[in-house]
Amino acid sequence: MHMPHSSLRSRRRGRGRDTAAAQVAVSRRAWTLMAAFLAPLVLATVLGLVLLWPGAEARGGSPADTLWDPAATAAGSGFVTGTVMALDLGECPDADTAGCSAATFREGDSAGSGGAPREGSLYVPPEAMRAGLAPGDPIKAFSLDVASPGAPAGTESSVAAEAAAAPGAADYVFTDFDRNLPIGVLAVVYALVVALVAGLKGVRALLGLVFAFTVMLGFMLPALLDGGSAVLVGCVASAVIMFVVLYAAHGFSARTTTALLGTFGGIAVTGVLGLWWSEWSRLSGVYTEESYLLYSNGVSTADLVVCGILVAGLGVLNDVTITQAAAVWELRSSNPRAGRLEVFRSAMRIGRDHIASTVYTIAFAFVGGALMTLLLVVSSSRGFLESLTLGELAIQVVNILVTSIGLVLAIPLTTGIAALVAVPARPEAAPGPEAAPGPE
Repeated sequence: MHMPHSSLRSRRRGRGRDTAAAQVAVSRRAWTLMAAFLAPLVLATVLGLVLLWPGAEARGGSPADTLWDPAATAAGSGFVTGTVMALDLGECPDADTAGCSAATFREGDSAGSGGAPREGSLYVPPEAMRAGLAPGDPIKAFSLDVASPGAPAGTESSVAAEAAAAPGAADYVFTDFDRNLPIGVLAVVYALVVALVAGLKGVRALLGLVFAFTVMLGFMLPALLDGGSAVLVGCVASAVIMFVVLYAAHGFSARTTTALLGTFGGIAVTGVLGLWWSEWSRLSGVYTEESYLLYSNGVSTADLVVCGILVAGLGVLNDVTITQAAAVWELRSSNPRAGRLEVFRSAMRIGRDHIASTVYTIAFAFVGGALMTLLLVVSSSRGFLESLTLGELAIQVVNILVTSIGLVLAIPLTTGIAALVAVPARPEAAPGPEAAPGPE
C-alpha cells in the first residue's frame, strides 16, 4: 500500500528532516557506486591506522624520548600558578627596560600539597611590565627552588637556588599571565552560541571537533614523532576525521556522502600538489629552532610541510563541499523537472560566489595570523614580494595557494557528483533505503 506523498513529507518533517531531502531521491545504483568508492577508502584508512599507530612511548610522552621540552625542570623546581601580591615600582626605576625583582608572588597552594600558600620574590621581565602587570593578577611562574618545594627561606638549598637564579636572586620568575579562566569562558560561550543558533546539528559539529583534536593528539602527532611518514600519517588522519566529522555533524545521507566524496577529491588534489610544489620549491621546513630540533632527530620536516597543508585544507574543504551538496539538493527540490546539466550550472553559479569569498577568507586568515611577521617584513630593506618566497613565509604562501586550488577544484567535483546522484522523488514512491536520507 503506497503512502501519499504529502503524508510522507509530513512524517519526514516530523522527524526533523528538511523538505529538500524529502523531495529528492537517490537510486539504488547511485548508492552502489558511492559505496564502491567509499569502501576502499574506509579499508585503506583502517589499514593505515593499524600500520601507522604509534608505539606506547610516543603516545605516553616518555621523558627519555622527548625531543624538546621547554617545561623540563631540575628536581624540586617547576612551573606553578599563583597571584602577584605586591609590586614596588619605586625600587625599579628602569622596570620597562630591565624588568623588576621587587614583586611578591603567592602560589595557589603549597605545590599542590594542600598546605599553607608559599610566598617569595618574583622577577618580572620588562615585556610583562609593559603589558601592565599589577597586584592581584593571576600568573604562571617558574619556581627556582631546586630543593624540596617546602624548603624554608635561608636554608642551604634555598640559598644555592637563589645564587643560581637569573636574573637576580628571586624565588620565582614570571612565565606568563594565567589565561585559563578567560579562554575557558570564551570556549564555553562559543559552544553555547553554536548550540543555540545551530541546534542539535551544532552540538554534533562540536562533538566532531572534539573528535578531530582527539585524533590529532592521540594518533597524528605521536605517529609523526614515532617516525611515521608525515604524508601518509596526514592522509590517514584526515580521512578518519572527515569520515566521522561529516557524518556526525550532518547525518548519514546521500547528500553527506556526496560531500564526503568531494572532500576526498579535494584532499587528494591538495596532497599531490603539496608534494609537487614543496619539492619543486625546495621547502625543507628547517627555518626555526623547533623545526631544526625535529630535523636533527630524524623527522622529515619537508614531509611535515605537506602534512600541514593537508590538515590546513580540511576545514575549508568540508565547508565548501557540504554547501555545494546542499545547494544541489535545494535546486533539485525547487525544480524537479530540471535536467542534471541545468542543476549543475545553477549550483556552480552559487559555487563561484563561494570560491570568491573563501579565497578572501584564506588570505585574510593568513594576514591576521602572521601580522607581526609581516610588519617586520615591511620594515626591512628586502622587498615585500621577495620576502614572501623565503623561509616560513614561503611555506605559508605555498600552503594558501595549494589549499585554494584543492578548494576550487573540489567545488565542481562535488557539484557534479551531487547533480548525478540527486533525482526528483516520485510522488507515488514509497520510501526505500536508497531514498531515505539520514537526520540532517
